[in-house]
Amino acid sequence: MANTAWNLWNYRRALIGKILEAGYDVVLAAPPDRFQQQLQDRFSVRFVPLKHLSRRSFSILKNVRFIWECCRLYRRERPDLVLLFTIKPNILGNIAARLIGISTLSVIEGLGYSGTHAARWRWLAAPLYRLALKHQGKVVFLNHADRQAFCEHKLVKPDQTLLIHGPGVDTEYFKAAHHTNSEKVVFLYCSRLLIEKGIREFVEAARKMKQLHNNLEFHVLGDPDPGNPATLTETELQAWKRQQIVQFFSSVDDVRPYLAQADVLVLPSYYREGVPRTVLEAMAMEKIIVTTEMPGCRDTVEEGENGFLVLPKNVDALIEAMQKICTSTPENRRQMGAYSRQKVLQEFSDQQILPQYLNAIKSLTT
Repeated sequence: MANTAWNLWNYRRALIGKILEAGYDVVLAAPPDRFQQQLQDRFSVRFVPLKHLSRRSFSILKNVRFIWECCRLYRRERPDLVLLFTIKPNILGNIAARLIGISTLSVIEGLGYSGTHAARWRWLAAPLYRLALKHQGKVVFLNHADRQAFCEHKLVKPDQTLLIHGPGVDTEYFKAAHHTNSEKVVFLYCSRLLIEKGIREFVEAARKMKQLHNNLEFHVLGDPDPGNPATLTETELQAWKRQQIVQFFSSVDDVRPYLAQADVLVLPSYYREGVPRTVLEAMAMEKIIVTTEMPGCRDTVEEGENGFLVLPKNVDALIEAMQKICTSTPENRRQMGAYSRQKVLQEFSDQQILPQYLNAIKSLTT
């Protein structure tokens, strides 16, 4: 279960395939979108469209309806295990599972929007997670900091938790593709256009860097996310487009051509990531990484080896990291990119990650 069919297609596709290969029957549940059909065409699965799961709504009535929808779904399917992804399924889907007596495996992929706002986390998100998780199933975390935070705040018991470093990435699908113009350096931001993902810092750094160098390009691949309260406004986006400092591209199903054109993937995020998938994809394609000293993000970079970590919300630090890359030799940039791929192969690839999920599933279903 996840908050969109797109999420299941984009992030869970390899895991779904592995679970099916292991001999399990799989039912997918999410609000429907155009990726519902792609999932059903790709896999021998049933898809249950969820009617009352809304990313945007904070309505108590709508959330109660979603809990009741989950209860009916669990009673009808009687699953051996429910895998829950994204915030509302992790909270409300778990509450329903406790009511019905169904086992769950919850995957906490960062703390999201609420995790960057102390008051919202303390008074809203944390109590809800405690209610949903403390006595219910196993809980997977993607980084040490998130697991520590949940345990310290007594949202989960330590023996409930599992640490699996990242969502995994298909290193055969995301292969090395070198940017051929060694005289030009291309920086790419590839993510939703959320303020807390650092899009403003990226654009401001691009503005200043282009005053210092004439051989740079800055690309942005992504769109605003109306379902998220931290989304960039369309007004601000259009103003940037008119300034022509950065080239903007709308979201695509296949990001590889855009990664192939880039030398550096920049994610100046202060959003509470789990382990950012877009960074892992770029690493698999031998890109240098510039990201922040934040939980999840910091796990992807070895300073100076495959990229640089900067303080969040700090444009000057971001510019300094970009300057280091611009003044390095093409050969040094290639070596840093190669180190990125090697790190993914050793720590974050599907071959490393998916067996850990399968082991967790087997332990809960036998």
